Amino acid sequence: MGMIPEVAQKENTRLAWAVNLWSAFQTNQEQLKEAQRQLQEANKTKLEFQSELERDRQEQSLLAEASRQQEARLAQLQEQLNKSDRALAQLQTEIERLKQNQISGITSPPTKLTSSPTELPNSLPVNLQEISFQVAIVQSQERLVSRETAKARYFREALGNSVFLNLVYLPGGTLLMGSPENEMGRESHEDPQHSVTLQPFALSQFPITQAQWQAIASLPPIDRPLNPDPSNLKAPNLPVEQVSWHDAVEFCARLSRLTKRDYRLPSEAEWEYACRARTTTPFHFGETISSDLANYDGSYTYSFEAQGQYRQQTTLVGSFGVANAFGLYDMHGNVWEWCADSWHEDYQDAPDDGSIWRSEISDSRRVLRGGSWYCFPNLCRSAQRHWEQADYGGSGTSFRVACFIGHYFIK
Repeated sequence: MGMIPEVAQKENTRLAWAVNLWSAFQTNQEQLKEAQRQLQEANKTKLEFQSELERDRQEQSLLAEASRQQEARLAQLQEQLNKSDRALAQLQTEIERLKQNQISGITSPPTKLTSSPTELPNSLPVNLQEISFQVAIVQSQERLVSRETAKARYFREALGNSVFLNLVYLPGGTLLMGSPENEMGRESHEDPQHSVTLQPFALSQFPITQAQWQAIASLPPIDRPLNPDPSNLKAPNLPVEQVSWHDAVEFCARLSRLTKRDYRLPSEAEWEYACRARTTTPFHFGETISSDLANYDGSYTYSFEAQGQYRQQTTLVGSFGVANAFGLYDMHGNVWEWCADSWHEDYQDAPDDGSIWRSEISDSRRVLRGGSWYCFPNLCRSAQRHWEQADYGGSGTSFRVACFIGHYFIK
């Protein structure tokens, strides 16, 4: 028996509604499952991200520590680079200054230098007096092992205006010039070691000071004008600086005319003989050096000594209070010192009598000795040789004066 049409229609409507509802329910269930799956994936991803983040944090912490260490190392390397660059920068500055000096007429043609130590025709006799001084010895692994009192003979020149120049008498002797093969920091142009026999001579006790320079620069010129105040850092008892080889030769010529004695730059052999004071070690202090005793870049060490001070400027002459065994001060560091000799690449065919060694070819390079305030310690050794153009004068460049003294000139 069939259903009543109205009832059948209602049942069909309900059935269609139920089918649609079931279909919607299934769709919602699938969407819910998909959402749950996505949530699980998201949680999984979150955990992975959290784990990755934690690893990153740990790595970042390690990297930060490594970065700090690297930055510290880079800072050290940068400081070393800065120190290495300072000398170059200084030289560049001095080159510019020299160019300006040439423009202003400070620099003029070079002078001629007497080729060998001789006496002036009217040389005056020398009255030697005795002086006492302290000598320091550095050895073992202590910075300053001992100080002892020594004596030497000297005489004094009056330069005017209460300015004096002390010259120490150096007895003649034999020098083993150059450095042995096992000396730390040695260079090929310190070869070959060779014996030199020298006659007695006198050498200024300190590098020439600004007061001494001004006294002589005020005298009438002989071959060239002199700037009366060339130094960068100024004080009467600081070493004069920014002095070219030609300037130093002119100073000697004027000093000779004033005193009636034959003053000149020391030969290179005379300088090393004077510096060593009969020692054979790298420094006249011994096997090493200390910034308590000399002015150089003490932040670098030569051997077993402790790291020291870098003053970054010249110091008053004799301010460390110690001399070598001859009574000469500041032979290591403070300022480079001009010698009379032309530059030679090594000691092949060098004279064995301490005389000035001139180049047989045209060469404007001249010898510098002793190191300077900005130098590493190995550049301040007794055997260390350096050269510069004769018309160059830098803030670390100065000189001493020498005078030949025959025995018959001594009272």
